[in-house]
Amino acid sequence: MQKKILKISTVILTLTTMAAIVVLGQFPRVKAEKEKSQMSGLEKLDYDTAIAQEEEISFSQQLRLELPKGVSEADIEIENNYVKQLITITVPEAGMDYFELHPLLGRSDHIDELYMEKGVIDITMDAVYEVESTVADGFLYLDFRTPQEVYDKVVVIDAGHGGKAPGAIKQGIQEKDLNLAILLKLKDLLDQNDKNIGVYYTRTEDNNPTFEQRAQLANKSNANLFISIHNNSTTDGGMSAYNGTEVMYDEAKSEEGFSSKHLAEICLEETTAALGSKNNGLALGNSIYIIRSSQVPVALIEVGFMTNQEELDKLKSEEYQQQAAQGIYNAIMRALDEGY
Repeated sequence: MQKKILKISTVILTLTTMAAIVVLGQFPRVKAEKEKSQMSGLEKLDYDTAIAQEEEISFSQQLRLELPKGVSEADIEIENNYVKQLITITVPEAGMDYFELHPLLGRSDHIDELYMEKGVIDITMDAVYEVESTVADGFLYLDFRTPQEVYDKVVVIDAGHGGKAPGAIKQGIQEKDLNLAILLKLKDLLDQNDKNIGVYYTRTEDNNPTFEQRAQLANKSNANLFISIHNNSTTDGGMSAYNGTEVMYDEAKSEEGFSSKHLAEICLEETTAALGSKNNGLALGNSIYIIRSSQVPVALIEVGFMTNQEELDKLKSEEYQQQAAQGIYNAIMRALDEGY
């Protein structure tokens, strides 16, 4: 009798232990599910991807998202804000809980922040990347390519000031507008160029990126060169006979090889040649934030003096702006041809 009772007890103990093992085995998953609502976007990506790997879901691209039924590749909007290194993906028909039920999967390589809500995915990258997207079998696949993987050369162009920072103002003319007008004409020339050059602009409208964002666009795209367009004025802002073009460079960095100084020399020669303006030489620029913060060869071009009446009249004309743009374009092409 005692043997029978012992045998029954052993069986019960064994079954209880097995049940406990099953329950305890599920506990981390249940706990993780409860904590998922408190996870960051990157933590959710890693968690959901780990589960998918257990289910043997795999793909070669970096990210994968199941699309709502009926949504095609043409419906997906992808905006790449290079200045902020922010990629925004808008998925139509993806409601409040869509990303919980159809999680984004993949690798978090080079992603600093990830935010998903109501059909919008915001991805902040650690550098400038081009987005490569494909849609297949109802899934959106994303890869991120460095500019150097896409282009032979990379150039960053900055129009100084902007937004609530007008720069110099003379006779109702704001420096920010002159700088932007020249940049847009330069953009037209670069758009027509048939060489495989990637060009990134700090602004193409009347806004004001921070100094850090301007410099970081050059650094985080690992640009071959960085050019900032400005216009000059006298120290006291008074009208003067002083006129002409000068270019600033970073005197704190090496002047050997493909340096900031040599780039500035090229810009000065080509811009004054195109404008017929007075050559005022090079100027030391390390005190300027975007110059000293640039890790790539940089030149800041002061096209002309707004405090000189004749030069101001020229600067506000489209013809002179076009000549300035042509001179800067010539400088870029020459610098790249020289090996920058």
